[in-house]
Amino acid sequence: MEAEETNGPRIVISLSVLTGISFLTLITRVFCKARCGKPLGWDDHLLSASWACIVIYSGLTSAAVTHGIGHHRAFIAPGSLPVALRHLYAARFFSMIALAVSKSSFALTLLSMTRKPWQRNSLWFIIISLNLVVWICGFSLFFQCSPVRKAWDFTTSGTCWSVASQANVGVAAGAYSAIMDFALTVFPVVLIRDMPMGIWEKIGVLITMSLGIFAGIAGIVKSRLLPTTTRSTDFTFSSADLLIWSATETAVTIMAVSLPYLGLVIKELFPASQTPSEPRNEQKGWRFRITGKKYETLNDDWINGVGSSEDGGPRRGRLVMQDGKATVSYQ
Repeated sequence: MEAEETNGPRIVISLSVLTGISFLTLITRVFCKARCGKPLGWDDHLLSASWACIVIYSGLTSAAVTHGIGHHRAFIAPGSLPVALRHLYAARFFSMIALAVSKSSFALTLLSMTRKPWQRNSLWFIIISLNLVVWICGFSLFFQCSPVRKAWDFTTSGTCWSVASQANVGVAAGAYSAIMDFALTVFPVVLIRDMPMGIWEKIGVLITMSLGIFAGIAGIVKSRLLPTTTRSTDFTFSSADLLIWSATETAVTIMAVSLPYLGLVIKELFPASQTPSEPRNEQKGWRFRITGKKYETLNDDWINGVGSSEDGGPRRGRLVMQDGKATVSYQ
């Protein structure tokens, strides 16, 4: 074992890349919505807040690296270890909050696409239950040791939960978060299936939103690493993978919920790529698109029906929304 051996640079570089890529996709989402005249909603604000938590997490973890995290414990100065662990303790809290906030943003984005009560109720269950589990586990960090300082300064007198109990709290939050990732990945299939979109547009949205499955995988990997890292006698060196995967889960969630909006700009820049059948209401025979919960027709809100009027010309009408239902008023 050489004194120069360290995981510090790998930790800092990995967190910087994850933070940078997630920021680019977040900016892409905001730009695409602005380009298409869509106002920012709560899901956008929550997604920005989750990215801010990742920035704080990365900053605190990088500060811990400067005090020895990534090095073998035997080579860390006794006075530096408490400072490093204190930064990691705070970083862990922000990483857990980032999970809850990013997945709440994902669920809110899907909520705007729902049409049936059971879909809305399911998403609200995900939002409420996930936040309860993660926030409770997050705040429990400050009650695991008495006084809390003992969590990072082993010379302080006091008591702490057992190592197994501390690990189980993190595993519980990570496991439930991973389950919700898989649930949120399946949900777009249910929502988009019956929407008036072209087949290739549907496939594109599903592929980008399915990136959430990788967030779930990251959550599982992180949960498996947590117990072994916590029990390790050389945890300052072996914690590198856990620290990286903790940021990966939230970063991938931000990407999964941001990239589908790129299709809005692509559709605007390349209108020729849209076939006449995109989008179509096959039952009624007229073409329209859905924006949020409002219906907008494609041709100056005139609808050209497939039938004919009494004088032999094409039927024309305006799409009218009443009590949440679309009807046509023919001219």
